[in-house]
Amino acid sequence: MHWPTIDRLLPGCTDLEDLLRRLQREGYELKRGKYISARAPGQERFTRLKTLGADYAEKALTARIAGRPEPSRQPKQRTGRPSLFIDIQNNIKAQQSAGYKHWATIENLKRAAETLNFLTEHGIGSLEELSERCDGAAAATARVKADLRTAEKEMERLTLTMKHAATYRQLRPLYDQYRQSKDKEKFLRGHESEIILFEAAARELKRLNAVPLPAAQRLRAEMDELTARRTALQSEYRKAQREEQEYDILWRNVESLIKKVEISRSLGQEMHEL
Repeated sequence: MHWPTIDRLLPGCTDLEDLLRRLQREGYELKRGKYISARAPGQERFTRLKTLGADYAEKALTARIAGRPEPSRQPKQRTGRPSLFIDIQNNIKAQQSAGYKHWATIENLKRAAETLNFLTEHGIGSLEELSERCDGAAAATARVKADLRTAEKEMERLTLTMKHAATYRQLRPLYDQYRQSKDKEKFLRGHESEIILFEAAARELKRLNAVPLPAAQRLRAEMDELTARRTALQSEYRKAQREEQEYDILWRNVESLIKKVEISRSLGQEMHEL
């Protein structure tokens, strides 16, 4: 399926149905469903019209026939950050759709420009410098991840401490009564579950190094501080991940560009030898 055929027929069409009839007269086979697909003479597979590009989706074609120049959807604004090259050679969609292949080729040129601009803006002038930036970004992500995990573990420890401290404080008066009672067996029979809970809480507080028992106000203040630190680290971690991903994309794009240059040089050498 080729978009030049559609562009050639479009000016004389009255509506989308008229365009489809003209395509059939040109020898195209049509298939209707959720989306309209067409197959050119000698073409093995059907191609959805919308895969030829934004201007060839059904709504966009209808708008173009009616004389409205607006595209069927607004193009995505470019962020200026590098995007990974589209592997056109191994992209099934690019092999099936000439329109998509054409778009991907132009898109890769834009992404190459973004890659080179990013390298220039960040003062990266060699593969060694880029490799150092990649390693630094990965190390930063690992460091923040470790700090975040440390903060989360401390919050887990503090949460347990607060839980057992609350149980300890609640049951301490009853446990004092138990210790002072003359008939401990009788007292225990009436309050066995509470005594067990108190003693378990006391053991856990000792294991958590929370003896002597910290004040409840101090524990809450520590939890508030840890919560704020975790929030800050989560934000820093997301930022570090994005930066690591950017440098990974840069590295892969630069490798691809170098490979293309090497292939071009090799072909040039072969032609020279011929």
